[in-house]
Amino acid sequence: MAFTVTDSIFSNLLKPDEKMLWSGQPKRGILFRDADMLLIPMSIILIGFAVILDFALLHYKASIFLQLFGILMAGAGLYMGLIRYFLDAAKRARTFYCITDKRVIVSVGRKKPVISTIPLKNIDRMEITFEKDGSGFLIFGNTNPLYPWLLGGFYFTGESVPGLELLPDVKFVYNILNRQIKVPVTPSLTSVMAKGGSEDLN
Repeated sequence: MAFTVTDSIFSNLLKPDEKMLWSGQPKRGILFRDADMLLIPMSIILIGFAVILDFALLHYKASIFLQLFGILMAGAGLYMGLIRYFLDAAKRARTFYCITDKRVIVSVGRKKPVISTIPLKNIDRMEITFEKDGSGFLIFGNTNPLYPWLLGGFYFTGESVPGLELLPDVKFVYNILNRQIKVPVTPSLTSVMAKGGSEDLN
């Protein structure tokens, strides 16, 4: 197997008796998801309402607290409809994954990376979801599969490594993990919900 830049990130983290099986990154760039068909119109409505509200509050010389509330609403709309896409793309560009014969390693950041790991023996449950382009998520443990589908990443979870997100070669990575951990793997609820973006696994 050819030595890649991603491999070099993890080479110093491996134990003497540990073997690297795969390394890679999430999909790069700004990505739009099915849920954005709802979130983008909602953000436009929110921004429009906030602008009208701020105009009315200024016209009637409302208190500064009400004006700040209107500004916060506009900011929330901008974040939902625009800013979060750039932040998400930047985070994925700094995220690296590694699977060894003993654990899964996640590195976030370049200069001072934050390292998280989960031993393979601790993965007692795994779900797989597919996007329409064949990429997808591997979800570990009790992480709610609706969060990756709706939000495009792992949020509101207490797991140190809740899963691997937006893998371009998710089926290939799934096969590697499945050979190592031998746990029952079932399609998540989102795979059933997303037409044309799911695949049944037995």
